[in-house]
Amino acid sequence: MVILSGLILFSDKVTTFGITETYGFNSTKTFIWVITQTLSPLLLCFGGLLKPYKISYSAPLYFYFIQLYWVFNAKELGLDDVLLHIYAIGFTISTFVVVLSVIWLFSKIKSFQTIKIENLNNTIRSFFVFMYKEAEEKDLIKPEKSLDFRRMRMELTDNAAENE
Repeated sequence: MVILSGLILFSDKVTTFGITETYGFNSTKTFIWVITQTLSPLLLCFGGLLKPYKISYSAPLYFYFIQLYWVFNAKELGLDDVLLHIYAIGFTISTFVVVLSVIWLFSKIKSFQTIKIENLNNTIRSFFVFMYKEAEEKDLIKPEKSLDFRRMRMELTDNAAENE
């Protein structure tokens, strides 16, 4: 569906599908071109819901760029101009490179955040362990309840670290 969304953009160059009514447009080819311009994004959205391979998005990107470039340079370029296809391929590749770079950047930021949170949790645990050991050494905790207190201390420490 995603690839088809790009391919239909050039259907007016291939066939008229036997359509004779132009519905007010100058020619049947113009009418077909306008229809495919409307249907193409719909097919792209529907195809995107089907979870296609990411590389399949290169087809509509390629065709959309050819259309965009050709619309602004129609007098200078023909559809078979080699430079047009080189520009379209370059645009498609550069778009994928930019998207992959942004995805990579976000994953790095997320991994830095994860490391930061783990370090913060370890610091909090260490602080509570130090604080409780000091309380035991200063006899602020009764020795007969030491085992219960250690278990409770670990539970409190884990709860405190999870809440931060």
